[in-house]
Amino acid sequence: MKLLFPVYSTLVLLAWVLLAWMTFYWVPSDSMQGIAQRIFYYHVPTAWVSGLAFLLAACYSVKTLRTRSLQDDAKAAVYVELGWLFTTGVLITGPLWAKPIWGDFWNWSDQRLITFFILWLTYSGYLVLRATIHDADRRARFSAVVAILAFLNVPLVYFAIRLWNTPSHPSAVIGGGEGSGLKDSRMSLTFWYAVLCFHLLFIQLAVLLVRLKNIRLERQKELI
Repeated sequence: MKLLFPVYSTLVLLAWVLLAWMTFYWVPSDSMQGIAQRIFYYHVPTAWVSGLAFLLAACYSVKTLRTRSLQDDAKAAVYVELGWLFTTGVLITGPLWAKPIWGDFWNWSDQRLITFFILWLTYSGYLVLRATIHDADRRARFSAVVAILAFLNVPLVYFAIRLWNTPSHPSAVIGGGEGSGLKDSRMSLTFWYAVLCFHLLFIQLAVLLVRLKNIRLERQKELI
């Protein structure tokens, strides 16, 4: 494991170097949005990975309530932390994309933006909750309940465009119905490669953070 992780990390770094070259030099600019559309290759995969992270957090939270295992709680916390990190990335890349297209960084009438911001606030509350409860067992139970309830907003974020037909937010590129999707083969290849790179990065960070959490738990047991 000590040898495998550095090798994997190196491969992830190389994959991201290639992704940077593809998004800034190889893939063509969108005919309507111009160079600003290139943020899409980072914005959308970031949102996808955040959803995966929150799904895993909810699964381990359910397991925590069943097993009362602090290791399961630690894994749930790691996935929430990563999901929160990636949602923050979405909230940064989204306005950077929106400004040259909409003329403004944010649109409070856009239901997808509102539901996503509520999602970010909810998991921010999860992190605050964990920081304020010092008893490990009590923190695990309360955190698990919050993580499960917070995940209910994830499907709502995904279906927001379809439910409310938001006028300002772009229609879904993948699974958006007839006429959706990337027409240029280089755009499509770059997008799916970006999705792969973000998942590789997510796995790398998850393995590292789970390991650190387990080391901390082992040290706490030694002190008891």
